[in-house]
Amino acid sequence: MPREYRFKVVMLGDGAVGKTALTTRFTQEYFDADYKRTIGSDFAIKKLEIPEIDVNVTLQVWDLAGQPRFEVVRQGFYRGARGGLLVYDVTRRRTFLNIQNWKDEAFKNLTREIPLVVVANKVDLVDSRAVTTEEGQKWAEENGHLYVESSALTGKNVEAAYVTLCKTMIEESTAVS
Repeated sequence: MPREYRFKVVMLGDGAVGKTALTTRFTQEYFDADYKRTIGSDFAIKKLEIPEIDVNVTLQVWDLAGQPRFEVVRQGFYRGARGGLLVYDVTRRRTFLNIQNWKDEAFKNLTREIPLVVVANKVDLVDSRAVTTEEGQKWAEENGHLYVESSALTGKNVEAAYVTLCKTMIEESTAVS
């Protein structure tokens, strides 16, 4: 009988980095090229089986609005989060430079640290890439986070990003208990 876990996770990152696209690809298994801006937050639920560690996880994925003007609105949505995906767009360097701000905002609102996976999104846009794999990996490693490169468009590593986060949250929760 697999162990059961339930986690709330937050999608962190600037507007238009692909948080909604990643969430939709993961929870509904499709991609829509015409996403509307997230106002405040949105959430989705996905049940996930991870057979190699014999667990089932129910994830509540909170997609937080990325625009600075929504910072006050976002504050309450962090409550109860056990992990997060820190997403940037590999074609827009500014979004990579801002991930530290997102990490700081999350930890400040939660008043504690949570496991984060750094997600370099839109890797399908090879010719427009502005942030290298090595830069992303280095930042993640220096900050104690795991790193995944993904494409919501193609589906590449989308589930892997969430599974990686789940495994980290499970390790953390079993270490505490």
